[in-house]
Amino acid sequence: MNKLLSVSGISKCFKDTQNVDLYLWKDVSFDLSEGESVSICGESGSGKSTLLFALGGMEKIQSGSIEFCGEELGYTKKHFVPGIEHIYQHYQLIEELDVLENIVLPCQIKGQKVDSKLLDFIIESLKLKPFLHRSPTQLSGGERQRVAIARALVTKPKLLLADEPTGSLDEVSGENVMDLFFYVCKSLGTSFILVTHNVSFAQRTDKLFYLKQGSLVDAKS
Repeated sequence: MNKLLSVSGISKCFKDTQNVDLYLWKDVSFDLSEGESVSICGESGSGKSTLLFALGGMEKIQSGSIEFCGEELGYTKKHFVPGIEHIYQHYQLIEELDVLENIVLPCQIKGQKVDSKLLDFIIESLKLKPFLHRSPTQLSGGERQRVAIARALVTKPKLLLADEPTGSLDEVSGENVMDLFFYVCKSLGTSFILVTHNVSFAQRTDKLFYLKQGSLVDAKS
């Protein structure tokens, strides 16, 4: 498999009141191949989401390097890197648009033709058909989360960064979402990095890391 993402010795720190560096995580390194899946677990506040944002160019790092598709990935204020899609904890849906419009919006922004067969499959898999013409304000938290998942998958990303994508879902719905991720991973060659507290979901991925006291520990080595 070809290498998609190469993370080499990256660190993130903040200044305390005495202007001393406080590291959230330090010297994080790992590689991700095309079609491969990774889970990152850890306690709340350990820096998992911040690490995920850094891997997508949405968070500045103090040292180290991140390469995506063989090119250096720097911080982007536009929060958009071609080939990378995010699933956020708080969904970030646009209330003025209905569910279907939210799902296809990234394709429209990128000038990308919507794959209607893939779109229909994702909508069916996530059981969103009854809600397509509703506003996000009319949906439950779990329904909004499923819309955010559909929106990220429909663009056929090379890399999917998912921050607690099953956090608002019941166990059965969460299993369905994980099945969908693995299907897309296999059929489209998409890689995904999953931040989760659900250990059973995390154990299904090819690689499993724990973020502990600022270090990324390989749980499957």
